[in-house]
Amino acid sequence: MLKTFDIKGLMRQYRLALSRQRLGQHFLVDGPSLSRIAAEVPAGPTDKIFEIGAGLGSLTEPLLDTGATVYAVERDSKFLEVLTDRFKSRDNLQLVRSDILKMDMGSYAMGEEKSLWVVGNLPYSLTGPILEFLLANRRWVRRAVLMIQKEVAERMVAGPGGKECSSLSITTRLAFTPSIAFLIPPTSFYPKPKVTSAVIRLEPLAKPAVPLEEEERIIRLVRRVFMHRRKTLQNSLLMSDLGFEKEQVVAALAALKIDPIRRCETLSLEEFVGLSRALKY
Repeated sequence: MLKTFDIKGLMRQYRLALSRQRLGQHFLVDGPSLSRIAAEVPAGPTDKIFEIGAGLGSLTEPLLDTGATVYAVERDSKFLEVLTDRFKSRDNLQLVRSDILKMDMGSYAMGEEKSLWVVGNLPYSLTGPILEFLLANRRWVRRAVLMIQKEVAERMVAGPGGKECSSLSITTRLAFTPSIAFLIPPTSFYPKPKVTSAVIRLEPLAKPAVPLEEEERIIRLVRRVFMHRRKTLQNSLLMSDLGFEKEQVVAALAALKIDPIRRCETLSLEEFVGLSRALKY
C-alpha cells in the first residue's frame, strides 16, 4: 500500500506554487486511494497505459510499477520538468506534452484496438470534453478508470427514471458500460476540493450500441431534448430547435407507443434510438 504522497514537500523542493493556471487542480495524495486506482488497471509489462494529466506523478508511480509502458500526458511544462527528474531511471515511461483533447490516441495504440488502459484524475471543468474525446476514441480503449466529481459519476451510471438520469447517462452507454468503483473524500486531496470524488470504471461495449453513422444524430437529439427536461417529451422535442413539426412528433411517438407526456429522463437508450429513426431528421 502506498504511503501518503508528499505533495507539499515536492512543491517546496521544486519551488512550485498553485498559480492561477493550476488553481483548478486537486492532487490526490492519499496512498491507499492511489493504490486502489492502480489496482483497477491490472496491466503488465506487455501492456500500454495512457495517463491523462500526470501532474506531479502521484498516480504515475504505481502505474509504472505495473511494468507497463506508461504514456503520461501533461501540458504544464514545470510539471513535466518534475516528472522527468523524478522518473529519470524508469525506462517504461514516455512523457507527452500535449493537450489531451488534441491528441491522436490511435498512434499510441499503434493501430491495435482495445489496447490502451486509460487512467486519469480529470479536472472537474474538463470532465465533459474528455469524456467526449474518449467516446470518439473508444476503439482504442481497453478500460478507462477515471476520477471525477461524484455527482457527475452518479449521472453517468444512472438508469432511466431517476432524478440523476441525464444526457450523459444516455450518451455514455453508446460506447461504455459505466460503474462506480469507489468514492474518495475531499481530505484525500491537496488542496481539498469542496466535493466528493468518485473513481468510475468504463468498460467498452463488445460492439457499438448503434451504427456509427447514427451516433452523432442520436447524441444531438438526446442533448437537445434534455435541455428541456422539465417539459413533457412531446414539448421537449418541439422545443429542441431540430426543426420537428408537431404532426411528425405525434406520429413518431405513437408509432413507438411512447406516451407523449413522459419526461425525457424516463427514456432508455433504445427508446432514443427508436425516436431518432422514427423522426428521420
